[in-house]
Amino acid sequence: MKKLILLLVCMISTPLYASIEQGITAFENRNLPLAKSILLQQNDKRYQKPLYLALIAVKDGELDEAEEYIEQAIELDAKNAEVQFTYAKIMAEQAEASSIFSFTGYIKKVKKAFIVAVELAPKNIEYRRALIQFHLNAPSMLGGDINEALQHAQVLKGVDELSGTSALIQVHGKMGDDDKFDEELKIAMLNFADEPELYYQLGIYYQEKESFSEALINFSKAANMTTSTDKQRIAKYSAVFQVGRTSLFSNSNFDEGEKAITQYLNEAVISSSMPSKDWAKFRLANIVEAQGKKSNAIRLYKDLVQESSDKVLQEQVKKRIKKLS
Repeated sequence: MKKLILLLVCMISTPLYASIEQGITAFENRNLPLAKSILLQQNDKRYQKPLYLALIAVKDGELDEAEEYIEQAIELDAKNAEVQFTYAKIMAEQAEASSIFSFTGYIKKVKKAFIVAVELAPKNIEYRRALIQFHLNAPSMLGGDINEALQHAQVLKGVDELSGTSALIQVHGKMGDDDKFDEELKIAMLNFADEPELYYQLGIYYQEKESFSEALINFSKAANMTTSTDKQRIAKYSAVFQVGRTSLFSNSNFDEGEKAITQYLNEAVISSSMPSKDWAKFRLANIVEAQGKKSNAIRLYKDLVQESSDKVLQEQVKKRIKKLS
């Protein structure tokens, strides 16, 4: 019996000579407790330790802790684009959760860090896209500038034509420039008709405009396309997930939404840029709840409480259980 207990302890404990890289691998495998345990043991002075501890803290819903860690990462390597980009995202989370007195300060930090990330990695599509979205969505008094968004979208088109074209469609739509919008959309349909990314981005555009029927049409197109690359698969299954999410936004098409989320859970190879399976299960439970199947929804929510280590998600789940009980 003692040998069995010792064996079990060895299986679940942190490796004796674990490294930063093993901590990162544990994080990427969504084993957050193990990742945190490994990283905290390290005396490594590289930026990776506080960077990943910050990411773990965000997933645990500990935003102040995340801010402390990411500031440590900035001190260690302020010229690292990934660190600056992560700093911007954490400041955005803090802004969303902050009081009105702190909000403006956090938003200024978001903009500054996005700009630095793009300057440090000008060919990174994700970073420039994020800066474009900031300029599109932030009011001018908080640093948003649609003309800056247009300039960055044009630069992005030179880096990646599909991403840049999608961004230009969004910018011209936001500007209300119907002629330019139609022109870019026509070009996109000619050049990228077989790319799920195009229809996924169009779906996001219409979803943000609350044109849910148009969003669903485009998400469904992307979801039904044949794929051959990882990038295409990510776009396809991101669209599949959004079919389910759009059914909740529109309070309609629940059967289609339920089918889509189930497909996502069964088929998608989920990357770090995609919603986790636990969040997909939460959206499935949301849809079941919206269908009026109270007991089934409660069961799904309770299963998630037991299965998920995502503390932010657990808080959301517990709120739903409390409301339905």
